[in-house]
Amino acid sequence: MTMKVIKAREEVILAELQDTPQELETVFFRTDINEPPRPSVRVEQAVETILQIRKHQNPKANILSTSHSSLADGSLKDNFDILKTELEKKVDPISPEISDIIMVETMEEFKKADEQYTSSLIFLDNVRRAVPEEKNPPKTSSETEFWQMLKGMTKVNGALPCCHRDNLSLRVFADGCYCNDHFIQELLDITHLYTVDDGLKIWGIAGAKSSKLDAILLTENREDLIVSLMGGPVFILLLWAFINETRRLGRILPTTIGKENRELLEQLFSKEWDKAKNKAVALAKKIEEQTIQVILPIDVIVEVDGEERVVDLKDIDRGRFISVGPNTMTMIGNICAKRIFLQNGSVEPRSTLENKSESGTLLFMKEVLRNAKILFVNGGDTVSDIRLMEKELDLPKYRKMGRLRELAAGGFVVDWWKYLSKDGKMPPGIAFARTGSLRTLYEKSRGKQPFM
Repeated sequence: MTMKVIKAREEVILAELQDTPQELETVFFRTDINEPPRPSVRVEQAVETILQIRKHQNPKANILSTSHSSLADGSLKDNFDILKTELEKKVDPISPEISDIIMVETMEEFKKADEQYTSSLIFLDNVRRAVPEEKNPPKTSSETEFWQMLKGMTKVNGALPCCHRDNLSLRVFADGCYCNDHFIQELLDITHLYTVDDGLKIWGIAGAKSSKLDAILLTENREDLIVSLMGGPVFILLLWAFINETRRLGRILPTTIGKENRELLEQLFSKEWDKAKNKAVALAKKIEEQTIQVILPIDVIVEVDGEERVVDLKDIDRGRFISVGPNTMTMIGNICAKRIFLQNGSVEPRSTLENKSESGTLLFMKEVLRNAKILFVNGGDTVSDIRLMEKELDLPKYRKMGRLRELAAGGFVVDWWKYLSKDGKMPPGIAFARTGSLRTLYEKSRGKQPFM
């Protein structure tokens, strides 16, 4: 009997998917395909897991699956269509492992499809819309329609990116849980990145979510972690805080972020401005005090009258910020030589990736792949960005060499690192998976005792 033990602040024992009995009946598989439809690391992981489940399953049994959409009333139809296409490519053309691949929208349709079909994958669209209790599960979660439908089924957890949340579709794993290979490997990777001293590690932070500020805060007083600010609105927010709160950096900073960049902050952070502003100001003070190590860009790309221009950081107010500049990318490539680099967040707007040859993402990834000991790229959107340049970057070569690791964990990383660094609670989804894994391993062990 095999299992994985994650050495966190307390041991996390997880049952592996290969621990499943040889003959499974209906299986519930919670995945997460909520990201840009192509090219999708999460869809790729889901396909691999579905085919692995089928190896252990009664050929007539179904796989019931679901994921969430970022929008409460949104649909995952485009993502599901990609999943279906990729799955159909992999199945045996003569004796297909799966006969039908269908999507349903309601719990009633979910139940009927399970009764009507055999040997099929039945996918419930957007669990947040289909299951009323999903985002706010009651204390009596085991009495809900969703829990009761899945009761007694083998359950496979492939939703690590969601495990910072307390959702009903994660709570059900407390009743029994196997984790897919990607869930376990990514949790091992992100634990290792934060807890094991491999020398200086560089964390590239970019993107639009203010939670990225929490990620930077987690590097406080860590001599082995240095943050490289690699772009996105979160960089403009921090730059504004630097200008207003720091004196030591004054000689290299602009006097203002400029009108267009102020509008960008208003557009993205107006609903949470006080919270985002306070976080940014607090971080700026810590960086001023040198308790957090940060690498600032030396040049940036801005849009002026519809044209892109490379300017010094001090001149960022000349136009709308797009990304850090080429000199910065070369500098970071040199700094990360023979070191571990973790990129979290897209370095430029997705719209600018259309012209691949002039893309900042292409230049940046070339520099880091050429120099870094290992490049970890985290987040569905970020991985999708670099996969658009699969051939241009020769990504298969770096994967084969073990120098490129693509993680789908996304924002969960921040919550997991918070747990590792402070006396906080274990993220709910991990706690449910651990409880269910222990239950599953116990039941399996008990079943092998001849006197039971």
